[in-house]
Amino acid sequence: MLVTKREQQIIDEIVKKGQVSIADLLDVVGVSRRTLYRDLQNLQDFLPKYQVNLIKIDQYYTLKGELSNLTDKRVVEEYSQNERHFMELILLIFEQAKLADFMNRFAISQPTATGDLKIIEQNLTFAGNGLVREGGLEVIASEYSKRTLLVSCLVSNLSTRDIFNFSATIYQENKMVQLFQQAYFDSVTTAFERSKINNISDRTQGILRLFFIVTLERLGQNHLIENHYHFRPSKKALDFVTKIVQNLPNFRVNLPEIMYLSHMVDVLHFDKGGDFLFNEKYDTSFSYKVRQFIETVGVTTGLNFSRDEKIFTLLNTHLRSSFTLPQLFSDDKNDLVVSVQGEHPALFKVISRSLDDVFDKKFSKHEVALIALHFLATLERSSRVFPMTALLITSRGRVSMAFLARNLQTQFPFITSVKIIQVSQMGQEDLTHFDIVFTTEKIEDDNDDYSAETFIQISPSIALSNISEITQEIRKLRVNRTPHPQTETTVENPLDFQDFFLKSQVILQNFSISELTNIADFNETIYDLMRADNLIDWDLLERFKRTAFGIPKTNLALIHGISQVVPRPEFKIFDLTQEIEVVGMDKEPMSANRILFLTAPQSIDEIYNYILGKISSSIIENTLYTTIYSSGNYDIIYELLSKIIGESFTKYTSED
Repeated sequence: MLVTKREQQIIDEIVKKGQVSIADLLDVVGVSRRTLYRDLQNLQDFLPKYQVNLIKIDQYYTLKGELSNLTDKRVVEEYSQNERHFMELILLIFEQAKLADFMNRFAISQPTATGDLKIIEQNLTFAGNGLVREGGLEVIASEYSKRTLLVSCLVSNLSTRDIFNFSATIYQENKMVQLFQQAYFDSVTTAFERSKINNISDRTQGILRLFFIVTLERLGQNHLIENHYHFRPSKKALDFVTKIVQNLPNFRVNLPEIMYLSHMVDVLHFDKGGDFLFNEKYDTSFSYKVRQFIETVGVTTGLNFSRDEKIFTLLNTHLRSSFTLPQLFSDDKNDLVVSVQGEHPALFKVISRSLDDVFDKKFSKHEVALIALHFLATLERSSRVFPMTALLITSRGRVSMAFLARNLQTQFPFITSVKIIQVSQMGQEDLTHFDIVFTTEKIEDDNDDYSAETFIQISPSIALSNISEITQEIRKLRVNRTPHPQTETTVENPLDFQDFFLKSQVILQNFSISELTNIADFNETIYDLMRADNLIDWDLLERFKRTAFGIPKTNLALIHGISQVVPRPEFKIFDLTQEIEVVGMDKEPMSANRILFLTAPQSIDEIYNYILGKISSSIIENTLYTTIYSSGNYDIIYELLSKIIGESFTKYTSED
């Protein structure tokens, strides 16, 4: 007979006392009344199979029948639903489970086990994988994906602290971790400690430790990484992994596995942030999809999110992390999902549909909510996407209210202007011309011209004590409004650093647009480009071939590289006499007749790298800029470059 720990406590208490009340049992098991009733119902359902009946007489429960049968019972471990799902998925990947195994191991019914499989299948779909249930249970995924799923399971059930301080006690207390060999945890923990890894966050290092543990586990199960992956990790990543492997003397890690682990180190650490400048491994197709996603959400909502300079980088990093380590078995009815979906239903729906369309992949509601937060933060951190104008109605003095208006704009950067009027002037102002109407006074409800909902009442004190309430009221207003047409404003540089200015002038002075006579051949054209720029370096030629990519829906191709033969950082444009075929960021072939050419010396200082990074980012992250690069003449593009450098100067000095 299989019983849970609580069911055993209930049976033992009834046998001991003969009859017990609900109050007695609540004291014994320490759960809610609802949970206790469910346990009692389970006992009433299955005990008759053993010639025992749980009977309620008046307000007391008692046992009747062959009570001697109750001595042959085995207590099964109890698992939370989430814990069970993770363990079931691991067992499926380890090819160690059937439906009956789940029922026996977790003491669940067949309908419950079948329901678990549906949930697992749904989560596998979110991660781009599948589950086959005909002729046995099998996870349909590559070995690469299976390892990622296993690490995701571990990450969700082990804190970074536990990973770093792993011990026999932690192993014994974590039922999910016990599905893995303890020796692998111990060996990897020791190897990382001996390797003295620096300059990496604890969180990232913890995840990398789990990738090593999972790799050893899979090698022990004779599951090798597929041969069709052509990993090209960086030297830093290879050195990192080699150092760890050298401290794993009891395990044989072959070259393909070292390349795989080095690739994961690049993805999680060295490539983090997604800067593609002079990066030969940068996944341009993914970045293009991120840009498409932002544009799709913008077009559908009528909000030009591409104008925000941070959202591309933030979403690029977030989505890469999501694809690298998918969130499994998240609660789609948790507080975050309920809050975001409830307060911003239209935006939530647009983001969910756009994610599915652009990435051709299902996303959980929890993931959609997290991504929605990036868009909502964009609306509130600047005036570039959804600027709002405000009116402040008051009976207070002009000077104190000017301070209050300034404070409002500081707290809410999307407010571009605040006009201050006295209460007596309300009849002279058309309130519909403003997005927000603040008031320091109580507006009488008997005013037929306006309703109380028209106004946001604020404290006349400069402290703005009711910030959270104001924020909620503004969010409600924004839902029912569309942004006003925007005009570009010139940002004045607050500081003047001579070094930054001189280096920016070097790039601007060497910028040029020239015609290149070429033949319609990609390799030959790149060679002609190098000769035209007096760069004769065969390594650089090969690097150009690997890093070149086209910008879809344009006539542009970007070629970038670093070499010791390059005398100084340069950005040039070459117009080809004949189109060439290149592979676009979306991995589709396309034609290009204008080449954007970015080169730099092998050793490039921080300022040059910063400026060139801003130029390169502008090429793929900003649709308007891409259009200018595609068709603009020298004067127009020079003006654009000056604007980009000016803005980057302001950001650089503020970051400093």
